Amino acid sequence: MHMLLVGINYKSAPVELRECFSIPEPQLEDALARLRESSAIMETVIVSTCNRTEVYAVVTDAAMARKAVYGLLEQVSNLPADAFRAHIYAETGQAVVRHLHRVVCGLDSMVIGETQILGQVRQAFLFAQATGTTGSLLNQLFRRAVTFGKRVQTETGLGQSAVSVSYAAVSLAKKVFDHLSDKTVVVIGAGKMSELTLTHLAAQGVGKILVVNRTFERARHLAAAYGGHAFEMSALPFALKEADIVISSTGSKNYVLSADTTAELMKRRKRKPLFCIDIAVPRDIDPELAKLGNVYLYDIDDLQDVVASNVSHRKQESVRVTAMIEQEVNAFAVWLSEQEVVPLIAELRDKALIIQQGVMQSLEHKLPELDDRQRKMLQKHTMSIVNQLLRDPIASIKEMASEPGGEEALAAFVRIFALSGASPPNGEAAQADPRAAVASGTPLAGDGMRERSFARGEGEGKLQSWNAASSAAAVLPAL
Repeated sequence: MHMLLVGINYKSAPVELRECFSIPEPQLEDALARLRESSAIMETVIVSTCNRTEVYAVVTDAAMARKAVYGLLEQVSNLPADAFRAHIYAETGQAVVRHLHRVVCGLDSMVIGETQILGQVRQAFLFAQATGTTGSLLNQLFRRAVTFGKRVQTETGLGQSAVSVSYAAVSLAKKVFDHLSDKTVVVIGAGKMSELTLTHLAAQGVGKILVVNRTFERARHLAAAYGGHAFEMSALPFALKEADIVISSTGSKNYVLSADTTAELMKRRKRKPLFCIDIAVPRDIDPELAKLGNVYLYDIDDLQDVVASNVSHRKQESVRVTAMIEQEVNAFAVWLSEQEVVPLIAELRDKALIIQQGVMQSLEHKLPELDDRQRKMLQKHTMSIVNQLLRDPIASIKEMASEPGGEEALAAFVRIFALSGASPPNGEAAQADPRAAVASGTPLAGDGMRERSFARGEGEGKLQSWNAASSAAAVLPAL
């Protein structure tokens, strides 16, 4: 078995091409089903967002699996493969594990450290799991990745600082007021920057949104999208009367909010504090406002200083997170190697127990005068011999299996102890030659890991026999 990733994202393709591969949720189940029609694909998850479409799969034949994925992409996009082949990237083995972990923590995002992608990946995994297209390997991989993404959010500062002007504006407002649920925000302007600002305001649960614009229809359309109210520019003083926060971003060449107008307004507001953020170039708000009592004014230069500092902070944190990812990649590799070892340990344990039981039966036959206490004493000491003899070989094979050349170590372990080779947890019959079982599934180029999976459609229901083997091996003390 091999892990395979095939994808297209904002780095590899322009938006006009990328959007052709977006798979809406109503079509996702059919897309997963189509991939499972290929005999080469055992497990699969599709992650489709505005910036990426990625297919994660456990496969038996990489070439056949890629052909199936390309077929799906052709169907989704209505484009021939030659039209997008140059924009596709593919990874195998450990590179798949590393890439997924970079995705969930936001290191692979357009905005470093953005947190929305974690929820999107989690949802994609849960959907595939509910559809029945995942098995032991992808279940383990995605659970670990999602847990890691949450850990990055709580233990690092990667996603905790604003790195866009609109986000910085809203973050600044939240710092001043602690929370925005009972605040009224007036957004002046209805362009792209104002729309981004409204997106961040809505995410923070702002109490009330008022949109003021020269073109009322545009203001009405934008306000409706965020549950707000629209006003023409002539009604700006009325809107400001109840405002706590003003965020302005228009294309005006003149100030839309003057110091004189604001001074009169503050008298009617009984000097209720007014927090103003000017993200327009040229500026919308007269800088003289900063001299008024209870008026707090920030312009785009103030915000860009914050953004620059935060971008630098995120880059520093990304170095730390990258090191954490390598630890996770290594931990997953160890987990994979352990899946190879557990059945062999269980078989060796069973073989040793059969020998011990045979010796006990022989002793009881030759020494019929033994009483219960003596039998228990012999049972205890013969089991102690078994455990002590197996302890070092088992500890060594666990360690060696996760090192380079682990496959050869497993083959030698099977041969030295004359094991038959345990059946893999994929429902398939064990191969007669255990060394062939170890050697099968030759890794792809650059892929130093071997993966095992469930047979198609069997899911985690087949874990019982696999877990039974694990439990049998676990009874050895101090391993």
